[in-house]
Amino acid sequence: MGSQGDNFFEGAGFDWDSYIIHRPAPDADFYRLIYHHHRTNGGEFDLAHDIGTGPGNIAEQVGKAFKKVHASEPSAYHTSVADHRLKAIDPEKFTTQQCRGEEISTAGHKSESVDLITVAQCIPLMNVNQAISGFAKLLKSNGTLAIWFYGRPAFADPKQLQSQLIINQILSKAWDRVRPMKGTGFEPAKIMLCAFLDNVAFPDKDWKQVRRLKWNHDKPMMFLEHDDVDFEIKWDSAVREAESEERFIDRDFWAIDADVGWMRGFVDYALPWENKDEEKAQFDGLFMELERSMGGKEKKQKITWPVALLLATKK
Repeated sequence: MGSQGDNFFEGAGFDWDSYIIHRPAPDADFYRLIYHHHRTNGGEFDLAHDIGTGPGNIAEQVGKAFKKVHASEPSAYHTSVADHRLKAIDPEKFTTQQCRGEEISTAGHKSESVDLITVAQCIPLMNVNQAISGFAKLLKSNGTLAIWFYGRPAFADPKQLQSQLIINQILSKAWDRVRPMKGTGFEPAKIMLCAFLDNVAFPDKDWKQVRRLKWNHDKPMMFLEHDDVDFEIKWDSAVREAESEERFIDRDFWAIDADVGWMRGFVDYALPWENKDEEKAQFDGLFMELERSMGGKEKKQKITWPVALLLATKK
């Protein structure tokens, strides 16, 4: 999790197993793509560091390829959850630490000691320039930084337009709890998502072989419509001429066959604040509309995702 909004998932009552079930998950091909970039540019497979690890699900996957994995997380509760899960898998392979992603380079780690840094679903909530600078200090020469983020769920079937409009309405209403957003940490975060992370800069002095990969970039990354936010959405592109941009339309990428129950779980665990009785009744009505639009309670529809992956090699 990032530096803003860390209390979203706080507390012993939060069900991390259900959170993981109701998320899109990077498949083996996605990790192979990262590891191919890493290996091709001279990277080693000794130590990986997963930033903003949450329950440790990404660290767990990275551990299948690396000898050692360190997982850090700004929340004390999240860190304890990750520590419990990862140590149960392999107490010798995994270590954990409570630390903000932006501050990891000053948190007792040796400079130029890490081969791969993964940053999943949290870079928009960080002080991005400070974070990128810190990651450069930690990575070995030819080490890899992999940053990714998935956006709003998208119904792959064009005939499910009404279902898409309903889930958009549900997501917009779910964000009502944190309005206004102007002037908060959510403002730069939302702008970064609209930019598909193109405003994340990799200074030439530290980075080479920068790749920006985008899947289903014709779908919105931000969970809200532009008209749903109370600030102007504009950004300066940080893409340099030497960087590679790769775009793919692939409705099977990370696709999930989801019923209305899964869709409700996605919303509940992505934005897990407690609703008042009146709000709950409104959500219940909207999800009943979604159920009918999707074809019934047990009817599944293909859900696809807009995804941005940034790969950069340390000089």
